[in-house]
Amino acid sequence: MSSIGLGHPRFLHTDLNLLMQILTLAIIFVSLYYKRKGKLKHHGITMGVAVIVHLVTFVSVMGPIFFEYFSFYSTELGNSLAQVTWLHAVPGAIALILAIFLVVIWAANSSNVAGCYKRKRIMDITLLLWLISLLFGIATYVLTYL
Repeated sequence: MSSIGLGHPRFLHTDLNLLMQILTLAIIFVSLYYKRKGKLKHHGITMGVAVIVHLVTFVSVMGPIFFEYFSFYSTELGNSLAQVTWLHAVPGAIALILAIFLVVIWAANSSNVAGCYKRKRIMDITLLLWLISLLFGIATYVLTYL
């Protein structure tokens, strides 16, 4: 995290995390393709995969880094890196919680298509929050490592 002077060298795991987030975006696009084609079971499965990949990267990379530097992010609010990180973390956390909720509800009763349509607005909000988080996550990566 050289741009905030924490002496952290660029780590391979953060590069891999960025690639995994881009892969997750690709999986989401495939999932949306399945939804448009009316293949809702495939849509649910691919969204489940996307959520699992995202959850693994949060637990293994993003969460530990965020909590390691939490005091910086919470006390240096005038710093652009801290601001961008919060704009990444807050919508990302909300999106992850909503995504887990949606996938668990779907997995519990995947044949209930009507239930999925009732949650469409939540799905749309989750996707929007995830995209916002991804954009600010890329900005966080650029400010930290480039």
